[in-house]
Amino acid sequence: MKSLLPIAASCLLAGGAIGYVFGNRGNEVVENDTTKERKGGSSPGSSRSKSGSSSGGGGAKSRKPMTYEEVAATPGQTARLQALVDLYSGLSGEEFAAEADKLRSLPFNEQFLAGSVLFAAWGEESPYDALDHAKTKMGFVGNFVKPTILQSWASTDPKGAAAYYTSNKSEFAMMGMMGRGRGGGSGGAGTIAGEWAKQDPEGAMAWAKGLEGRDSDQAVVKALSQIASTDPARAADLTSGLQGEALTKANTEIAGEWAKSDWGEAESFISSLPADQQGEALGAAVRSLANEDPRLAASKALEIPEGKGREDAIENVAKSLARENPEDAANWVVKNGGEEAQRGAMQDIMGNWVGEDASAAKSFAVSQPEGPVRDAAVSSFVINDSSSLPQDNIKLAETISDERSRGRAIGTATMRWMSEDRDGAMEYIESSDMVDDRTKGWLRGQE
Repeated sequence: MKSLLPIAASCLLAGGAIGYVFGNRGNEVVENDTTKERKGGSSPGSSRSKSGSSSGGGGAKSRKPMTYEEVAATPGQTARLQALVDLYSGLSGEEFAAEADKLRSLPFNEQFLAGSVLFAAWGEESPYDALDHAKTKMGFVGNFVKPTILQSWASTDPKGAAAYYTSNKSEFAMMGMMGRGRGGGSGGAGTIAGEWAKQDPEGAMAWAKGLEGRDSDQAVVKALSQIASTDPARAADLTSGLQGEALTKANTEIAGEWAKSDWGEAESFISSLPADQQGEALGAAVRSLANEDPRLAASKALEIPEGKGREDAIENVAKSLARENPEDAANWVVKNGGEEAQRGAMQDIMGNWVGEDASAAKSFAVSQPEGPVRDAAVSSFVINDSSSLPQDNIKLAETISDERSRGRAIGTATMRWMSEDRDGAMEYIESSDMVDDRTKGWLRGQE
């Protein structure tokens, strides 16, 4: 069986489930992998058994988990995800169904996480049975795991997945709205074409071009994007015959992929495009470059014509710069970006800056003119800061003008206060005009 982790991860990202994915079961403390690395622990996958399970203490190899409860008790989220893969690998059809039925008693976020892995495995082994179970037994969660099944099916049998999709498109209508990548979802046809292109680029392109309308556009662009990830020059040659939006999107994807491996070649490709396509393609290329060379990306972003492509690129560059020097990133985005780019970058900038110099981060946030950018900076500061007194951060959060951002920041600071002084926090909650009744009710129920 192929590794299920990439497929499960892509589906989790589509549904927004990456994060505190297993919830806080009992009083356990969950660390993410970057935290482990900073503390000097082994990186994910550095001590795996041959079966893929995490190794236990003292170098002993862990056995395959037998129940979901064992998975949930595994320390570390990456280790838990791998444990889910181990648990659901090699099951029979009846065993898959039994395990899926067990998930229905779990909280939604856990159903979604475990279901993504389980149905990814089931989709490789018996996709018809997996889809039938998702449709008839899994309720709302079934809508989210059907794309997982389709992607798993396409990863092993793209022709079969394509035939089913063509006859049952309505089952996958949600896929275009599930946020797979920038600019929205790729849809069922795009998902199949992307997987198909990994195995047979010519076959994928032939199938994609034989579709109609939006399906064809999405499938062609996804196939070309996958081809470009390993051979962008070949992908560029394969755009011959494309027109309109499909051609523009394909060139944009190719530019973004090319920039990851060779910026000079990417620039040459972009300069060969029609003038009205160059800005969007350069924006995609700069966003890719930002991960490799944020300083160069910062200069190239300013060459993008005014518009959304430029603002998206500036936001991405600022986020990448923040990993090296959050103060420089903050000053750069305020100088060069529009309001949307500034606001979007603040979460990453403050998240990095607070850990390095909370006092400087706070000074920057409160010095911004009143409005959405200040709201984003102050809210992100309060949410990320654990060194200040919760009471002080609550007072700061009360200066946020946007009601939703203010409520989120106040709620975070109040929860921190409750862990230190529940009586004091509850007194504030009951007397505050800044906390709405719904939030007050929720906070009262926290232990």
